Parts: sequence; structure tokens; C-alpha cells
Amino acid sequence: MLCATITSCSSSNISTANPVPSPERSRVAIGTNGQLISIQSSNVSAAGYDEATMVMTVMFNSGGLYEYYRVPADLWTSFIAAQPHPWSQVEIDLEV
Repeated sequence: MLCATITSCSSSNISTANPVPSPERSRVAIGTNGQLISIQSSNVSAAGYDEATMVMTVMFNSGGLYEYYRVPADLWTSFIAAQPHPWSQVEIDLEV
């Protein structure tokens, strides 16, 4: 199980429009550049990750949209790999 401390979280109104493509990098980027992708889960409908800012965005089936800050790339990778139970491999300690 991957454990991480995330210092903050907030709800957000993020547009799912396609972002402007950035120049190609020499290494493979992790994440979706913040764009939401469909998730197979009973409580999460979509999620996205921006490696540059370390922000993970999660849209729940209830309509709630949350941003998690200072998320390591390996947490995102574990979250995606654990579908259809994305939270099962992630233990998050939120600091208030």
C-alpha cells in the first residue's frame, strides 16, 4: 500500500476542455496534464493528474470535484492501476 501526506484539498470547477498541447519532452510524462479521464469505479467517475504542479483532480459520481495538492506521481500511478477500486491501494493523510 502506498502512503502519502497531502497537505490540502479543495473542491473546484475545472473545465474538461482540451488543454493547449505543450512541447514534447525527452522523457515520458506521468499523468494527464490535468485533463480528466474516465475511471472505472463505483464512486469515482473521472480523474486527472498534472505532474508539473503535483495536483490530482477527482470527480466523484455524486458530482463533487476535488483537487488534491502535492500528490507524488507514484500515488497517481497506484490510483489508476487499482481500478475498479482506485482508493484501495492509496492511504491518504490529509493535513488541515
